[in-house]
Amino acid sequence: MKLLRWAAVALVGAVVVVAAAYAVFAGVLIGSDVASYSSDGVTVSDLAYEDALDRADAAGYEVERVGSSGFHPAGIAELDADLGPGYEAFRVTFDHSEATRLWATFYADEGVTVVTVFADGNRGEFTVDDLPPEDWLVDRLTTLFEMDEATAAGDVEELQANVRDAEPDELGAGAPEIRIEEPVAFRATYDELTARATTVTERSVPGSGQHTREYYAGGARLGAIDFVLSRATVTHEVDGYTYRVHLDYHGGIEVDAQTRASRSFEEADVRATFRRMFEEMGIPPETADHLRLEYRGSVW
Repeated sequence: MKLLRWAAVALVGAVVVVAAAYAVFAGVLIGSDVASYSSDGVTVSDLAYEDALDRADAAGYEVERVGSSGFHPAGIAELDADLGPGYEAFRVTFDHSEATRLWATFYADEGVTVVTVFADGNRGEFTVDDLPPEDWLVDRLTTLFEMDEATAAGDVEELQANVRDAEPDELGAGAPEIRIEEPVAFRATYDELTARATTVTERSVPGSGQHTREYYAGGARLGAIDFVLSRATVTHEVDGYTYRVHLDYHGGIEVDAQTRASRSFEEADVRATFRRMFEEMGIPPETADHLRLEYRGSVW
């Protein structure tokens, strides 16, 4: 009987410990839960980017300039004029067909470019036959990098070997890649795409700094260049509420705000705060009324 009593006591103790652990865990979740607002992006024409950041700093807000993994190509006056003196090239894409593309993504801090091949129409195992022809790959690599054909051919052989050696269920097997450390010949690439294109389209994501130019010859897309404009985040913290304005060189703006989920967080108050921030930054305050805010009462 004593043994049974001790077993019962032990069981009850275990239940209490587990329940207490769950209570602590629940308390942590509740205490760390936040409510938030986020917005779509809008563009304010003729916005003085640097002046807006200077005014934000003078108003006592935290100003963080956001970088990227790309680099600024020197000496291309038309891009400096259009995208600003601090823009960076992030990626170049060459289209072999509507389904098969070569991506070259720049990681300037590491001194490397990751070249990846995507075959959108491929539904089975990626094979060497899914790669673009070798001569096309060599031509694209010698255009994009400061390398000769022999070096480019060696990189293509490495890409083909990576395809052959990859396990079908291996992560990234359907998008083979190689890392190239040769200097990027961005000016030559930009000049070629510009010369061959009959149409150039542009699209941006306001507030993020993302800007893409797509190059077409007739109805066929030749490729694209992804840029990152100068961008910054302006933060205002007050009484446990955090308000952020994301601003880019083209006047793109998006915002977000958050506080603890247990606190009052009314949309009218959020807009009023952003209206004051905009006014102090030299942004038309009525911009706050044109933002579409999305509310989330919890992260769980």
